[in-house]
Amino acid sequence: MRSLLLLSCALLLSACASKVTNIKEDRDTLSKADEGYLLIGIETNRSLKAIYIDGPKSLVLTAKDIRSGSNYILANLPLGDYTITRLNLNRYSYLEFDNDEESWQFTLSAKKINYVGHLDITTVGFWYTRSHIVLENRSSEALQYMEQNFPTILSGRSLNYGGPGEDSFFDYLGQTFSQQEAK
Repeated sequence: MRSLLLLSCALLLSACASKVTNIKEDRDTLSKADEGYLLIGIETNRSLKAIYIDGPKSLVLTAKDIRSGSNYILANLPLGDYTITRLNLNRYSYLEFDNDEESWQFTLSAKKINYVGHLDITTVGFWYTRSHIVLENRSSEALQYMEQNFPTILSGRSLNYGGPGEDSFFDYLGQTFSQQEAK
């Protein structure tokens, strides 16, 4: 009975989650004051089924978004605090994350490109798999990605680190460029 209830709750939660629309064109699409850009990197050595994120808007990153290899997702979302809650490895196995653990939480700020980290998922084994999952900060790689793929959006918005922990890399870059322009 308990497993049936858990399965029902999981299906209900997955039905309520919205699919993320990954931005493909270098055109600034933020129109509301209560929105910001989410930039998350995903690197995995296998194809995954889905990643669920809870927050002001519950999200699901589908297999199309998180294909094997290294890629980024850029999307505009409502502001607020979000938590990565579940990772579906395939149709039958999944991992759930502790909602209270800070290492899976991130924040989106208004009118900025909010880089929240790089979700690195390494899985070994075939029948009995083990996965190492970490949301790590790779700010310089995120900046390089934005410069190469979305220079128009980057020129009109500042980059902000909204992932776990603190990082002043983007603030340092902003100060350095403003000092060079003042000279």
